Amino acid sequence: MIHEKQRTWLLACGLLASLALGASARADDDTVSGRIERTEREAEKGPLQREIVGIKPQAGVMVFNDALDQTDSRAAAALIVEMNAINTFFGDREIAKKWYLGPSTGVLYSHMGDPNSNFFGTESSGRIGQAGSNFLIIPVNLKVGYLFPDSNFRLSLRSGGNFTYRSVGDSMNLGPATGGPEAKWRIYPNIGADIELGQLMIRPDLTLTPGNEVFTGTVGFNISLG
Repeated sequence: MIHEKQRTWLLACGLLASLALGASARADDDTVSGRIERTEREAEKGPLQREIVGIKPQAGVMVFNDALDQTDSRAAAALIVEMNAINTFFGDREIAKKWYLGPSTGVLYSHMGDPNSNFFGTESSGRIGQAGSNFLIIPVNLKVGYLFPDSNFRLSLRSGGNFTYRSVGDSMNLGPATGGPEAKWRIYPNIGADIELGQLMIRPDLTLTPGNEVFTGTVGFNISLG
């Protein structure tokens, strides 16, 4: 037979066990709810807000002064790679929802060919021996951007330097000592902007030189990783 005291202890133990199981169940529910809420918050973010690394293939135009000092334009293609340092280090904070700060680099290529060539640098009407002339830009920029609240639109400014390469040194006038092999690689300051709407990107850029400036304007597709 179970005495009154034993019955009391059994009831107390049963009550404590029930409370413990209930608390454990509630904790599990809270953990699951927290995970669901975090997942839902992440799902609500657009690609620009989630972006840590952006890989951005692009195509567009380069405007420059050729060897005859004529303003000309050529097709250009680029692959830009960027990293959002704010999302990297402060991804869970309010600042990461609006601001972008990080490096921007990559490579832009254009085939210039001879002066008076067509948009793709071929079929020149006046050959001067520069049919194989090519141009590269490697940007080393710092990008600062603002993502407008409740939208997937970001406006950014970039500046720093553009490493430039000319396969033919005197194919364009970028300032003193533009001729000869020693002038093929040069770095010049630049200023540019990025207009991003979702995964679409418009990227104007101006390379500032002691000679003639070089303008590039491209449209790209943003592959956001993060």
